Amino acid sequence: MSASVPATFYDGRTSRARPVTLRFVGDGTLAVEIAGDGSSQVFHRTQVRVESRLGNGPRFVRLPDDQRCEVSDSDALDAALALWSAPGAAAWLHRVEQSWRLVLASAVVLLALGWGAFAYGVPWGARQVAFMLPEGLLNTLGDETLEAFDRTVFEPTTLDPGRRRELEEKFTGFLKAAGVRDAYRIEFRASARMGPNAFALPSGVIVITDELVQLAASDEEILGVVAHECGHVQCRHILRSVLQNSAIAVVVTLVTGDVSSATALGGAVPAFLLQSRFSREFEAEADAHAVDLMKRAGVPTRHLAVMLERLEAEHRPKVDGEDDKSGGAGMMDYISSHPPTGERVKLIRDADSR
Repeated sequence: MSASVPATFYDGRTSRARPVTLRFVGDGTLAVEIAGDGSSQVFHRTQVRVESRLGNGPRFVRLPDDQRCEVSDSDALDAALALWSAPGAAAWLHRVEQSWRLVLASAVVLLALGWGAFAYGVPWGARQVAFMLPEGLLNTLGDETLEAFDRTVFEPTTLDPGRRRELEEKFTGFLKAAGVRDAYRIEFRASARMGPNAFALPSGVIVITDELVQLAASDEEILGVVAHECGHVQCRHILRSVLQNSAIAVVVTLVTGDVSSATALGGAVPAFLLQSRFSREFEAEADAHAVDLMKRAGVPTRHLAVMLERLEAEHRPKVDGEDDKSGGAGMMDYISSHPPTGERVKLIRDADSR
């Protein structure tokens, strides 16, 4: 069984065009029969490359030694190829481009795949990369971030050294009672710009502002905030948040296994802490971690709920004539980066009864 298609032949050495007949034979061979002199060349399927169809334009059948045949009738060529070999991707692609329904369906599928990759693939990849980073790198990122803040938004703490030691000892005892062996360290800083605030660095350093200590009505409220920040460290939320904003670094690291592409994100950590917020999912994870630590240490979880409500009240927009206790801290406060909700506070309070 064979099928014939008219074509124009170019020998690859001159510009001369000669009419030929392409005879596709069922045994997998192609005979190029030159009109006029009766000569022909025979090629095996493996020596032939047929260009993909694009609309109704002409196509080339590529042969060895730069020889080629130009075919004007793509329909006839596709019919011959169907007899010669199984229909390939080119025929399928042509059917798609000729049908607006298939084009639309393809676009929808691509958009869905893109959305899925962004919504699920990037966060998954960011988590894998975040937990691939070595402890040495985490310490470097933490040190560099703290140094950057000390140059820009922090002032030395004014808390009494005895008060600082007291809080450090309570924090150490809290972790011991909760059975935590991870290396955490608290640092105290003053910052009129940031106001009452606390945040965790990738290295396990938890920074507490003097303003937060002064706002708290009890040390247990401070411990609740610190326990929440331990959750961010444990789940590597900062690194995951930064990595999710750099999908290229995530993909390169996952493909190559080389974490050096992720180390360039160190400068993004301070920017994230100053300007961004954790996702609702990350806040819920940190809350759950804090509740777990507080229950294991025997500290009522209501203290964290009370502190969140206190912070929210402290930074709620002031009405005319009301004193502004925030000293102009405004958006740069604990509430700005950790927006509490009624649902969060209720869940934390309810944990005491479970």
